[in-house]
Amino acid sequence: MASSETYSAHYISGTHWDREWYRTYQEFRLLFVDLVDGLLDLMENSPSFKSFHFDGQTCVLQDYLEVRPENRDRLAALIRSGRILIGPWYTMPDLFCPGAEALVRNLLTGQRIATAWSTQAMPVAYTCDMFGHPSQMPQIYRGFGMESCVLGRGTNEHDTPAFFRWQSPDGSEVLCFKLQDKMGYGAFNGARREFERGDGSEESHERARKSLQDYIEHEISRSNGRVLCLIDALDHMPPASDAEKYIAAAEAACPQVRVSHSTLPAFFADAAARLSGDIPTKHGELRDPAKTHNGYLKLIANCVSSRIRQKRANDACQALLELQAEPLLAIAQSQGLTVVPPRLPQIAWEMLLLNHAHDSICGCSIDEVHRDMLYRFEQVEQLGRQIRNRALGMITSRCRELGTAPHEFTLTICNCTPRPRNAPCVVDIDFPHDWPNKLCDAFHSQVLNAFVLEDAEGERVPYQILAVEPRRAERTQYAVMGWNATGTPCARYTVAVALAMPATGFRSLVVKPAAYLQRSMGSLRIGPCSAENEYLIVTIATNGTITLHDKASGEMYSGLMLFEDRSEIGDGWFHGQSASDEIALSAGAAAQISVIHDGPLAVTFRIQTTMDLPERYDFHLERRSENRRGLTIVTTVTLRRGAQALECHCEIRNNIEDHRLRLLFPSDATEAHRWLAHHPYDLVERPIRLRRETADWSEADLAEKPYLNLQAVGDGRRGLALIVPGGMHEGGVVDDDRRTLQMTLFRSYRRTVGSTLGRDGLELGTLHVDFAIMPYSGELPVAAAFDQLFAMQSPLVCRQSGKCRSGYPELAGDQEPDQSFMELLNGQLIFSACKNAEDGRGVIIRLWNPHNHAAQERLRLWRDIASANYCDLAEQDGKALTAEGDEIVVSAAAKQIRTLRILFKD
Repeated sequence: MASSETYSAHYISGTHWDREWYRTYQEFRLLFVDLVDGLLDLMENSPSFKSFHFDGQTCVLQDYLEVRPENRDRLAALIRSGRILIGPWYTMPDLFCPGAEALVRNLLTGQRIATAWSTQAMPVAYTCDMFGHPSQMPQIYRGFGMESCVLGRGTNEHDTPAFFRWQSPDGSEVLCFKLQDKMGYGAFNGARREFERGDGSEESHERARKSLQDYIEHEISRSNGRVLCLIDALDHMPPASDAEKYIAAAEAACPQVRVSHSTLPAFFADAAARLSGDIPTKHGELRDPAKTHNGYLKLIANCVSSRIRQKRANDACQALLELQAEPLLAIAQSQGLTVVPPRLPQIAWEMLLLNHAHDSICGCSIDEVHRDMLYRFEQVEQLGRQIRNRALGMITSRCRELGTAPHEFTLTICNCTPRPRNAPCVVDIDFPHDWPNKLCDAFHSQVLNAFVLEDAEGERVPYQILAVEPRRAERTQYAVMGWNATGTPCARYTVAVALAMPATGFRSLVVKPAAYLQRSMGSLRIGPCSAENEYLIVTIATNGTITLHDKASGEMYSGLMLFEDRSEIGDGWFHGQSASDEIALSAGAAAQISVIHDGPLAVTFRIQTTMDLPERYDFHLERRSENRRGLTIVTTVTLRRGAQALECHCEIRNNIEDHRLRLLFPSDATEAHRWLAHHPYDLVERPIRLRRETADWSEADLAEKPYLNLQAVGDGRRGLALIVPGGMHEGGVVDDDRRTLQMTLFRSYRRTVGSTLGRDGLELGTLHVDFAIMPYSGELPVAAAFDQLFAMQSPLVCRQSGKCRSGYPELAGDQEPDQSFMELLNGQLIFSACKNAEDGRGVIIRLWNPHNHAAQERLRLWRDIASANYCDLAEQDGKALTAEGDEIVVSAAAKQIRTLRILFKD
């Protein structure tokens, strides 16, 4: 390097603060309080210590002030002056396990908290320790006004310089700084430690000087600009109190470098001014496996299949808030109803987002951490259910009662999602114990309530009884005060109802006593182990696998739902398998098959499969145990009238340790070379063929990769999609002749970070997984696939009047009992959010375009629109749109996320 060239170096002081990981949150909080106490003293007494970064987070402010409220003013003064930088995140999340909307809410919450501290969130996407980066993150960052990003994992120095541009599929772009491979965001700390542990001798001083020189020269060698970032922000490390000494030492070791104690925004501003225009651009997701052996470089691909209970709970909470509670709350509030204090939904989101910290949601922490997560999920669920139920109760209380005679009552069924549903509804009806008409088919058969269902027009609605729970008592679904909060004991009937549901709305039925039992005649079943509807024929084989016949295309899909089990000797981060592995398949198992629902609206088969497996892994002999046990898996397979997908539920009674269980679905899409994976706001195409050059890398390219809720493979002639409402996020397509889709159900492992005491990672006990199988031809029917997903994520919500109304207010108004509030009429864009605006001005609606081409969506709302504006993800208004009454046309470029602010007329 020519000596005349000088480099501008920015020393970045911070810490990477995992709130919980190898210690619990409360243990780490004690350490964080110590760190901030010392930081306040340091910064107040040493003006030369110019700045400190709070790891891109804002939740840590709340953590600290709960313990040290007396230090709020001291902390606020340093934040307002720009010396302590906070945000942009609430908590630094993983980017593949949480949903798309959760990532936006994380940044919105970080922005809100920064505003409350009279400052702006740091305008840099600080993602120093994320395990790979989804394709649409540049668009998300730009939606919050961020033009720069710090990242490391998912890229390698051998083909990625220090600076590059990263582009989303819609064309949004950010300038990225790539952290070095060796120590990532703590690279400076390696040299700093040499100084700190020196004994004062010349030898130790020279060793420290050389370490610092090597580090800076390495940064110079990989930089494609004359700007360096010397980042000192290692895990749980306090600031360097004598930072000036290190800055002077750096300049002495490398005279061509001028070092300033700086901030990340200043670093990127300097870089933007100095960099040339020939910076390379990367497109789409950043998920390259690590080439060299560096812990801070590894992609850590398998954490998406760790701790399935936590991931399932997370997905359920996200769906509850996003698809049910928030839309109903926005509708109710726009009608002048006060449902809950505005702060309550924020509290629910903040508790949920705390679980999205990368070491938490990824499942790679100690057992105590993941138990704490379950408590938070329970709190979110309780809040979300009450927000939803209150909003629904208040909205429907303005409707008229359909029951006109004694014992009659109204059953109101609500679809919270903005697309209609045509398959039979599955609902619960609670009957009081004094129901007047109880009959039986024969002298000594089961006594059942005789009833009919009629719609608001008086038309009889067919139904099929699926289950009866004769005695049930629970606290009221709608929380009320007083002793009646326990609700009325009832008999619960689960029924399938032939009722088309409107988009984001409800239909009401009157439940009337009948003189005779109302039988559902006929069945979708066409043989002992087969059933047929308008679209599909399903047949269960003797080994429990499924054959699907797609009636539209004539294509047959055989051998679906084959279980595969192998050893697991990894941990929360990585799957590991024995060199002396035994892979067990359920292909030869004798399944026990029964029929539990049999009627014209739905048929459900129960398939019990038992696999004979080694009971654990023998770590002494390094192979699976000679002792064996039977692993029982009970799968229910449901075909509904009018459904384009087969719905499945697996109950896994896991009594085996140290193993990975997967499901295999041979697609026979033999000409397929790529497969589709659902990402935050994207459907990503990935090659099926693995990258052979990674065979001798630190990490190899793997067939199993992360996805959110949908994966699919097709070759035009035939295709197969797997739709997963939650819990399972690892899948892929095997590069075999049958193009087999694979889905990891769970990994059972005993190795836990920093401990040999953990047992929860073994996932013993009963596990539940849900999914749907959808065959198709041609292109993936995106709208139908997401309609199926939302139907599974957001089941119908019911309330009723009468004696078993479970706390809901009576129907005391005169509004129509059937209503629809919001509908995506074209099915071209995908729904993401309908919520009250952060600033209280109107309703925010978010949609996204999954297509590689521009698309339009006609959106119908529940009231005439006064004004509509596009806005960014931070909810800053942009271009105005023209509305026609209660409808508006939303245009989106290819892969674009569209956010709207809607104000309604009075």
